[in-house]
Amino acid sequence: MIVNPDQRGDDFAERGRAALRDMHPPLVQREAEGIFDRLVGSLWDNGWQPAELARQARRGCARSPGARAIVAAISADHARRRPDTIDPRWAAQLENLALPAVGRRPGWLRTWLEADVPDWDNAIDAIVDGLTNLYSLPPLDELLPPPGAGTDRSRASASASARPAAPSAGDTDPVLERIRALLAKAESTDFEAESLAFTAKAQELMTRHAIDLAMVERLSADEADAPVAVRVPVDAPYADAKSWLLQVVAKASRCRSVFHSRLDLSTIVGFPTDVSAVELMFTSLLVQAQTAMAEAAANAPAGTRTRSQSYRSAFLLSYTDRIADRLAEINRSVMAEAETTHGRSLLPVLASREDRVDQAVDERFGETIVESRVRSGFDLAGQVSGRLAADRAQLNFGDLDDRSGTDPESPAKQLPLLAPNPNG
Repeated sequence: MIVNPDQRGDDFAERGRAALRDMHPPLVQREAEGIFDRLVGSLWDNGWQPAELARQARRGCARSPGARAIVAAISADHARRRPDTIDPRWAAQLENLALPAVGRRPGWLRTWLEADVPDWDNAIDAIVDGLTNLYSLPPLDELLPPPGAGTDRSRASASASARPAAPSAGDTDPVLERIRALLAKAESTDFEAESLAFTAKAQELMTRHAIDLAMVERLSADEADAPVAVRVPVDAPYADAKSWLLQVVAKASRCRSVFHSRLDLSTIVGFPTDVSAVELMFTSLLVQAQTAMAEAAANAPAGTRTRSQSYRSAFLLSYTDRIADRLAEINRSVMAEAETTHGRSLLPVLASREDRVDQAVDERFGETIVESRVRSGFDLAGQVSGRLAADRAQLNFGDLDDRSGTDPESPAKQLPLLAPNPNG
């Protein structure tokens, strides 16, 4: 019997444990296995992907055996699928999960429990914990065709709403590779000015590339690209502040980001190359923010509560606000130069693409989107430190040139775009 989670009381798990302890273990194992199988299959049909479900198992279960039970259920489900019914992107996620070998035959749960959770009381806890987690999950938007989906459904999902299949080495977008290299340098340098300058150069490349693609599309007979959507995890702590950083990066890169606060997931909607670039930029800026936050904490005056939640939340929000200003500055500069090249035809083309992205967001989320502020405790030290971390790029050309040498990706010429805003 499957219980409607909306009708279970807060004591559902405890009542379940008490009832199961009085039952015959093989019966419990057999019935629980059937429920695990049905729930996992249902979640696939409701938009969940393997990596997301494994992550949610870790987030939503009270103890690790419950999370491992869900991962074992994923493995059992996969073992029963024919390879030709599985999308390559789905298969790639499964390969990265290091699934336990539980087999495809009935009885997989009993076999797994005997090997992993042999104590019966702990096994009951794992079963109830795992099932309670699965029962609580809402449907998600389908971004990948689930196992067993028909060919037409797979094609539609891949072309209209899912992450493009990973390109082969020969098809890798060279601009994205340059962006990736710049952001890797931004993360690895010990000089914060260099870090922000490499990031600025990456943003400039992103914007120029998007403009070039838009103009090529305008001249082509048809529109090869359509907006796609991908989901990315935004992990605690400070998931709301991190999601705001992702929204800022997405907006500056002609995409949109919608945060699923209950699940700490964000959906990015945009054209394929822009979406890939947003993921790269967001990851890099988050690494840089966390590095800067640690440095600020190490150098903070005595008595500053640099490890407090209010300090770190305020730091991240202030950092994000300043990053938004800087990305906007870069975009304005690139747009002004592009308008000189392309004339009046540029703005309508970009506006049309943004309209298509907005339309894709409306179609996916409609009235379910709620605008809300990201809240944080007021901490002046955190705000100031966060802004300085995003503003610390005051070296002159010569200083940066000495370290950049003849590197063709040298961001030295971008320093004017990174100069602190005199008004704030």
